[in-house]
Amino acid sequence: MTNNRFQIPKAVEIHFQAVNANDPVAFLSIFAENAVVIDAGKEYYGKPDIKEWSDHEYFGVHLRLEVINAVQDAKEIVVTARCDGDYNKVGLPDPLFLDFHFMMDGDKITRLCNVFSSNSRAIPLPQPIAAYYHASDVYDDNLLAGCFAEDAMLVDEEETYYGPKAVSRHILEANRSAKVMTEITNCSEKNGETVVTATISGNFEGSPVPLDFCFTLNDGKIKNLNITVAGE
Repeated sequence: MTNNRFQIPKAVEIHFQAVNANDPVAFLSIFAENAVVIDAGKEYYGKPDIKEWSDHEYFGVHLRLEVINAVQDAKEIVVTARCDGDYNKVGLPDPLFLDFHFMMDGDKITRLCNVFSSNSRAIPLPQPIAAYYHASDVYDDNLLAGCFAEDAMLVDEEETYYGPKAVSRHILEANRSAKVMTEITNCSEKNGETVVTATISGNFEGSPVPLDFCFTLNDGKIKNLNITVAGE
């Protein structure tokens, strides 16, 4: 995953410019006719639906977006932005950071998925680990499984899971059931491991809780992941 801050495609740049300039015509022009938007768990297909959605969720609440980071992998451009506006802020993080996941075909946006950002502080992460949090955020089972080596092992809450599919299934089921939100606060190297510290919140006892995600990498894949309470 390459950091392309401030070097994003023109259509993605216009997305943020049009929102901040309150220009719905320019905003709609950057989407393909059959584009899909996924926002707050709902899907909107085609320009008529996207217009109705953006009129309500973007322009109707005077949304303002401040880009703080952008990364690109083989499939997507992911832009992290600080959000403000007249939307209902009850129960939302303050400040609110979202990741905007764009897929492109030529100069048009074909897919946009908006999710809470795990890495709102734009902490540099090794590519496999950045892909891990990216896949977890968008609940993509295949993408998440692809982050792990064939002999990968996960240890979480004294349970052990083997292989990419079992590891991915456990992570996504746990995140979905507890409506987990992740905020990455640090990344460091210790004894051959990459340790990512993150605050996890959601519908579970003890929320929020700081966790250490201890990754061992091999040949561009995650070989081992051990999740523990931070500092233990």
